[in-house]
Amino acid sequence: MPLVALNLCLVYVGYRSGREQASQEALNVARGLALALEGELHGRTLALEVLAGSDALARGDLDAFRSQAEALVARQAPGANILLLRADGQQLMNTAAPRGAPLPSRIYMVNQQQVLRTGQPSTSDLFFGIVVHRPVIAIDVPVPTPEGAPTMVLALNPPLDAFDALIRRQQHDPTWIIAVADRVGTRVARIPDPDRFVGRPLTPDLMERWMSGAAEGLLDGVSPDGVHVLTAFVRLPEPYGWGVAVAVPKATLTRPALRTAVALFAAELALLALGLLLARRIALGVLHPITDLLRFAATPDGPTSPTVSPTLGLPEADRLAEALLAEARLRRAATASLVDSERRLRLVVAELNHRAKNALATVQSLALQTARTGGGEPRHFIRTFTARLQSLARAHDLLTAVGWEGAALDAVVRTGLAPWLGEGTDDGRSRFVVQTAPNSPMPQIPPGQVQALIMGLHELAVNAVKHGALSVPDGHVEVICRADPVGLSAAVDWREMDGPPVPGEPARRGFGTRLLERALARDLGPGARVVLMFEAGGLRATICFTPRSIVEAGSASYTSPPQG
Repeated sequence: MPLVALNLCLVYVGYRSGREQASQEALNVARGLALALEGELHGRTLALEVLAGSDALARGDLDAFRSQAEALVARQAPGANILLLRADGQQLMNTAAPRGAPLPSRIYMVNQQQVLRTGQPSTSDLFFGIVVHRPVIAIDVPVPTPEGAPTMVLALNPPLDAFDALIRRQQHDPTWIIAVADRVGTRVARIPDPDRFVGRPLTPDLMERWMSGAAEGLLDGVSPDGVHVLTAFVRLPEPYGWGVAVAVPKATLTRPALRTAVALFAAELALLALGLLLARRIALGVLHPITDLLRFAATPDGPTSPTVSPTLGLPEADRLAEALLAEARLRRAATASLVDSERRLRLVVAELNHRAKNALATVQSLALQTARTGGGEPRHFIRTFTARLQSLARAHDLLTAVGWEGAALDAVVRTGLAPWLGEGTDDGRSRFVVQTAPNSPMPQIPPGQVQALIMGLHELAVNAVKHGALSVPDGHVEVICRADPVGLSAAVDWREMDGPPVPGEPARRGFGTRLLERALARDLGPGARVVLMFEAGGLRATICFTPRSIVEAGSASYTSPPQG
């Protein structure tokens, strides 16, 4: 009885799993068909919109326009016909009728009125074509006019068998029933038996869900042939409004479940007999391997620890021995990693000590140079020295944010100029414009060069506030960051505009100028250069350097303190 109960449970679980899988597959097929259907309708709509913009139609040359329409039908929609209609439904052209033949008015006007009202393309429901004498659907697009409001509609009646071909290309299983239906649930295409069901409404249970407005769903139902099915449907949004229904016969799910039940029942009986025969032999072979496994597990870690798991003669014991050996390896690796982490920690502490000494040396140098240029005025010294310390602090904050791994060039420039970036002129312009050169990826700048560059930018900004463009209300500064990925170089261009006239190069170099021309070029590394141009329209400066490798720079100290 337990085996029978287990068999029934397995069959039921398999059936439920198969049902869920079939439901999901049917829904996925319906979604794929809906996308293909939308692409088919969209493609035909686009072709018709292109034709509606024909110069021949705009000139009123219907003969030339009919030739273009017939060429489009022959090339992209064999078996279709194209109509040109007035707003009242009178046909002006129909490629299904001979040239010059009298044409009737369109009777089905719902879709056409929708197009004329909204000025947007729309796909109709199934209706009877009075010229072709068969059920048709219409893709209507407005004919553009110079006045704006459309007065004519261009329509395409594709053959319904085109949608049968669409279903066949996407059909997942030949036993499944697939149908394409319009907004009101009338079948436009169906496989199998399209001749019997095209033009007829969906089944009542599906029609109820179809007309509820749901975008997609699953339901149990009965096909028109009386077959119990599991149905998945997907509706397209407007301007199409059509949808796809995929029905899976439930018999295709129950038959495999019954076969599985019989196969499982036979296998369980065979396994039960085999288990009874092997149980005694297996029990006799368990005791010795388990004893050896206990002895192996009790072996302490050390130089004499085994490196290969023993063969115990019992697969489970062998796997457990391998697991124990793997755990021992992990434990030894963790111990080695802990030792390595301690070594790294000592290196980090030593590096932090070295960086702290360099930072103190930088602060000492800043204080000394500021005192030299302050003229003995305490307030001037405090203000200038505090501003330089804050600039140094911003550099440290930026490097801390990036984990001392280096920062992008534009981020370094914005950090160095942060106290002035929010200022604006009287006419609303920003006093600082920081730009990056187009198609110029910003390089990563290592910590030492970051600090040097931020200190240099601080001195440029302070000089602009005191003597340059920022000393007058309308002055502003333009800063451009650029990089040469081929030459592995980076540059910052500084340009002051609309400030007081510059009389020329100063007779005496202050601390800021010396820091820029000497210390900054040295601290940015070999090949770096800082050019100051005292032009009459405003100071211009160019800072060029080669960013050092982040890995290489990681073992270097901070940039050396600025020298006078």
